[in-house]
Amino acid sequence: MKAVVFKGPHDVQVESVKDASLKSQTDAVVRVTRATICGSDLHAYHGRMPVVPNFTLGHEAVGVVEEVGSQVKNLRRGQRVVVSAVVACGECFYCRRGQVSQCATSGSAVFGYGPNNAGKLGELDGGQAEALCVPLADYTAYPLPDSITDDAAVFLADILPTGYFGALNGGIKPGDTVAVFGSGPVGLCAAMTAGLFGPAEVIAVDPIGYRQQLARKLGAVTTEPKAATEFILNRTNGRGADVTIEAVGHESALAGAFEAVRPGGTVSVIGVFTEPQVSFPIGLAFMRDLTFKIGLANIRAHIPELANLIERGRLDPRPLLTHNLALSQAAHGYQIFDARTDNAVKVGLTP
Repeated sequence: MKAVVFKGPHDVQVESVKDASLKSQTDAVVRVTRATICGSDLHAYHGRMPVVPNFTLGHEAVGVVEEVGSQVKNLRRGQRVVVSAVVACGECFYCRRGQVSQCATSGSAVFGYGPNNAGKLGELDGGQAEALCVPLADYTAYPLPDSITDDAAVFLADILPTGYFGALNGGIKPGDTVAVFGSGPVGLCAAMTAGLFGPAEVIAVDPIGYRQQLARKLGAVTTEPKAATEFILNRTNGRGADVTIEAVGHESALAGAFEAVRPGGTVSVIGVFTEPQVSFPIGLAFMRDLTFKIGLANIRAHIPELANLIERGRLDPRPLLTHNLALSQAAHGYQIFDARTDNAVKVGLTP
């Protein structure tokens, strides 16, 4: 089968690899009908994540079940599913409490990052391929209704639940002002799902014009990072935002989120930081009575409710999918997404 293979920093190629097959009787093989390139895939692309050469990338995929192990009870051949980026069992101490990102059975394994980030399950080839093997498939793969298209469903694999997780951690209340730092795909999903909680206003902070334009179409007001603090203070009678969401994974965005939040407010972080340490304004947080929340999103825990919202027409992430390329064009997709050319926001890949 064909797959997007990491060769080294800034070098991905579509090559023939070994066909996906069952490794355990709790696995399923899913034929991929849509995959996407995630912002955290760019960390691997830049060589900042522990991906080994010749490994298949990707952790956002939708497809059709082709084969199931004998212990898989909830899936059947021919069923459409979205595959959660983070593998989970649904039964352990953490999963039962909704903290599926900390699954004790899988060890928080993530597709497409290779043996150095595979938790307890060994190597997990990614979903930017014609097919993939899904461990603990009864829980990790979520059946989709026919009313949700692949273009919408693929957002459920990671970034829509991640954005929602950031909004949920913010504790947004009706009438609040929410500022989202970063209008990449995750930040836009955070801005979109923040609206579910009834804020008076969502402010999207990003330096790129076409991203600002899309954020405005989604209902946010926009500003650039350099002007963000003053802009937010001016719109909140000098207090600052009730909730700020950091969706970049960069120290400058984190600093902006702390500067712009009001005393007694909440800073919620969903950006993926690759640096082992960053500066943390603990004195500011202490004196201003701030709440700080951070963590790997509990993706699978939130898929059912978000799928229901998409099905009911309350959420529509499809405007974020600016490009839908053939799998064979993956290298080009990585290039335009990384360079932010051709107004690329979210790049889809179709095998």
